[in-house]
Amino acid sequence: MGKIRPRQVNGICLVDLDRAVVAVGGMGEKCARHAAETAIGDAQPALLLSAGFAGAISPGLKVGDVARIREVVDAATGRRYPTNGGEWVLATSQDVSNAAEKRELLMKFGADAVDMEAAAVAQVASEQGLKFAAIKAISDDAGFVMPPLAQFIDKNGRFHKGRFLLYVAFRPKWWPTLAKMRTNSAIASANLCRAVKHLLVDSGQ
Repeated sequence: MGKIRPRQVNGICLVDLDRAVVAVGGMGEKCARHAAETAIGDAQPALLLSAGFAGAISPGLKVGDVARIREVVDAATGRRYPTNGGEWVLATSQDVSNAAEKRELLMKFGADAVDMEAAAVAQVASEQGLKFAAIKAISDDAGFVMPPLAQFIDKNGRFHKGRFLLYVAFRPKWWPTLAKMRTNSAIASANLCRAVKHLLVDSGQ
């Protein structure tokens, strides 16, 4: 895959591979859009790939499952973005923390999973006339109740970890949840990395 060369461009960490550039965008649609636009300006890609974690909406999905996305739906606007092939329908929403909100996305959009970034990347690809694909790893199952993470993400997409940990420190009910989130994230991350590596190898990287 060539020598790994991380560098900073417009506040975005870019990693050069032989025939691809990885842009590390952060949380939320604003960060995702900025990362996608930076990658386009730097590398002029033919395809944008959104890779990351997603929460399960379909009860059949479990932590660590990984798949390509066949369609991304922006839950805020209802706009749908088809991809170049995949299995799941992914809804993008900026605040989904409980099972009831996930069920609403299932009923309204037929979504299998939910994330916070893919629709923004898909919109950039559409605006620029580029192909779009997405691959996601499940980091929490359909019944998992997340802490209120959204209130600790600022308008620039930065997650304020210190404020969040202080919030959780005085609410012991969230302590087991945080431990489970760490375990789930490790499983999802390992499986996602393997899947992306295989994808790059299959495409000639």
